[in-house]
Amino acid sequence: MSETIKKLTTLSTENSELESLLEIPDTQTKPPCVILCHPHPRYGGNMFDTLINDISTHLLNSGIATLRFNQRGVGMSTGEPGDGPKELADTQAIVNLTAVNPKIDGSRLGILGYSFGAWMALESSLRSNSIKSLVSIACPQNKFAQYGTVQITQPKLLILGDRDHDFTIGQFRFLSNRMSEPKKTEIITGADHFFRNHTELVAKLACEFLKETL
Repeated sequence: MSETIKKLTTLSTENSELESLLEIPDTQTKPPCVILCHPHPRYGGNMFDTLINDISTHLLNSGIATLRFNQRGVGMSTGEPGDGPKELADTQAIVNLTAVNPKIDGSRLGILGYSFGAWMALESSLRSNSIKSLVSIACPQNKFAQYGTVQITQPKLLILGDRDHDFTIGQFRFLSNRMSEPKKTEIITGADHFFRNHTELVAKLACEFLKETL
C-alpha cells in the first residue's frame, strides 16, 4: 500500500465554502484524479460515506488521487442544503478548480458519484470538457432518465443493485441502452441501494474502470 498525502481544506465557489479532502498517492508526480460525489445531503450523505471511503482507498492504492467534498450545509461546508441546482453549480466549480490544481494531472480527471452524487457526476460530465471518465452508482431513476436523450460522450460505468428500491432492473437496462456510447453497465446481484456487504465489489469495479479510462 502506498503512502498518501492528505490535504483537508476549503474550496470557494460562488455559492459556498466547501470542505474538501484531496488525497494524493505518494508514488508519482501529478497523478490522475477522481472527484467523488456523496449521497443526498438532506438524508445524511457526506464525503465520508462508507462506499465513498472504500472507492477512495482502491483508487489511491492504484496510483489515482481523489478529491472529495461536502456539499453545502454538510460538515464544515457553508450554506443550506438544497435539492440540486445549487449543488450542481458547486460541483461544477469543484471540477473547474480541480482541473487546474497543479498537484494533479488535470488532463486525466474523472468523476464518480453515488446516489444523489451520481446525478451530480452525470450532469457535471455533460457540462464539462475537463472530465474524461465517469462512474454513476445507484443514480435515482428520475434523474438517470434525463440522460437518454443527451450526448455524454465520456466513457461511463453505470452501476445498480438488483434490489434497489428506487429503480427496477428492467428500467435500468432500458434507460442505460438509450445512453450514448462508450458505456458499460454492471448490475450487482443481491445489492440494494446501500450496497451492504457489496461495497468492496463496487469499489473494485469502479477502480478498474477508471484505471482503464483515465
